[in-house]
Amino acid sequence: MGTRVPNDTAESKKAVFRRLVDIYATGNLSALDEVIAPNYVGHASAGDRDLEGFRQSILYFHKLYVYDEDSFQVDDQFVEGEKVATRMTAHVKVRATGEPITLIGINLARIVKGKIVEEWNTWEQLQPPAGA
Repeated sequence: MGTRVPNDTAESKKAVFRRLVDIYATGNLSALDEVIAPNYVGHASAGDRDLEGFRQSILYFHKLYVYDEDSFQVDDQFVEGEKVATRMTAHVKVRATGEPITLIGINLARIVKGKIVEEWNTWEQLQPPAGA
């Protein structure tokens, strides 16, 4: 039986992803190295990206939306082996208009030795109720 690394428990893997969510919300790109492996690969609808591509994605979405430290809500998280599945809700404002919108997202992150090495994610905007 192998020795379990302190940062290799289910709870620590959830914490790594939650830290990434905090970093994303604040746009603190210099903190990404805390949770993203140098050999990171992200799979998104726009195509695969490396760590620099992820940084650029964060900058892009911060130009579109206004985030605050409470923008993201982690609704569910499940861990199986190296993978953490997370269902999230984001409450943001469109930067150009100030209109509040709600986004829902699903992320599957592979976390090894306390760092995200690979992830798959998708986001979509919730439509406001009819007549709202």
